[in-house]
Amino acid sequence: MFWIDKKNNCIKTYVDLITDLNSIKDISTFIYTNDSYQVQLKIIYGLAAGIEMILLDGDFSELEIENLGIDIEGISYKSEVPYLNLSSFSDLISRINEGKKTWALSIYTSGTTGRPKKVVHSLDSLTRYVKVSSNNSNNIWSYAYNPTHIAGVQLLLQAFFNRNPMVYMFGCKPSEVPNLLIENKVTNISATPTFYRMLIPYLFDSIPSVHTVTVGGEKFDSSLKDKIMIAFPNCRIKNIYASTEAGSLFASNGDNFIIPKHLRSKIMISKENELLIHQDLLGQYFDGVVSDCWYNTGDLIELIGDFEFHFVSRKSEAINIGGYKVNPHEVEGILRTIPGILDVLIYARANKITGNILAADIIKNKILDDDELKRNIFEVLKNNLQEWKIPSIIKFVDHFDTTRSGKKVRL
Repeated sequence: MFWIDKKNNCIKTYVDLITDLNSIKDISTFIYTNDSYQVQLKIIYGLAAGIEMILLDGDFSELEIENLGIDIEGISYKSEVPYLNLSSFSDLISRINEGKKTWALSIYTSGTTGRPKKVVHSLDSLTRYVKVSSNNSNNIWSYAYNPTHIAGVQLLLQAFFNRNPMVYMFGCKPSEVPNLLIENKVTNISATPTFYRMLIPYLFDSIPSVHTVTVGGEKFDSSLKDKIMIAFPNCRIKNIYASTEAGSLFASNGDNFIIPKHLRSKIMISKENELLIHQDLLGQYFDGVVSDCWYNTGDLIELIGDFEFHFVSRKSEAINIGGYKVNPHEVEGILRTIPGILDVLIYARANKITGNILAADIIKNKILDDDELKRNIFEVLKNNLQEWKIPSIIKFVDHFDTTRSGKKVRL
């Protein structure tokens, strides 16, 4: 099997993939579709043919596309392309090794800190941590990322080069995921912390087939690690630090990352404790701001040793409460230790006196009484946090809105 998307009734083998690649006669350089299989197909075709492709979210509006500086009419334009005439998977790999010299993939950043920026990646920058070996030949992957974002592309390449099946789960209801994992005997899951926190309440039994859980895209914490280990008792956990601009950079089995020797000259920490990446680690082309060869990631970190650190927060996420800066992740971490709280989101609400006040949206165990839980929450927070870090508004919700990348939306 290559692609399993039961929700959209699309099941493809690697033989089907070869057939579909051979059937392509013309193609647009823009990949703009909500069909997840077509996204994979066109990326792989571009690789084999050595054609640069441009990834766009399938739900981009015409206005969003125009704001990227792209002519909306040009997206649908197709040109004739070479007939691949592939006979086997090994033949496809040979063509990819030839085509990768001229192939590139353009991806747009999420735009959470301004206008999305264009990043052009080569196959080398996208496969920095892809491992191909006989040990990986029997992996079965869950595909829980947006297929047009870098995490989805990297997952595709990891699975594809090892000829692994992928079970598409992005956009599925959390209640649907356990059956997909069990029915397909999934061995590897790669997703955001938000995905796991939404999933775990629906895992009524542990799933022993899963042996590797990869977490990325958001802050990871030890409380989530403990819950993952209960849900998937045979798994090892990998925490990945990656960005659209640079791809995957660091990996860890916990909260802390160690900067490997070969990257130490390319990584710098600013006086404000912001992680800086040398431009050599960025994609081939980056339509962003690079100052004196260094790119400001916007990620604030805390150094543990000379080359070890953990992620604190996004620079843009700090909330100003009457002149005090509050890290929402610190408050969320305390709240998640309270029994009955499944997940939490801290955000700002405007206030005439202090500029902002803190608000908390909380997903809780439904059997708990709201008033009793609120009393417990305030007692725990008063014993663990300074006054200005305590939310003034607490609201119990059933779910959180997520971005196109599958991350929580911090209002």
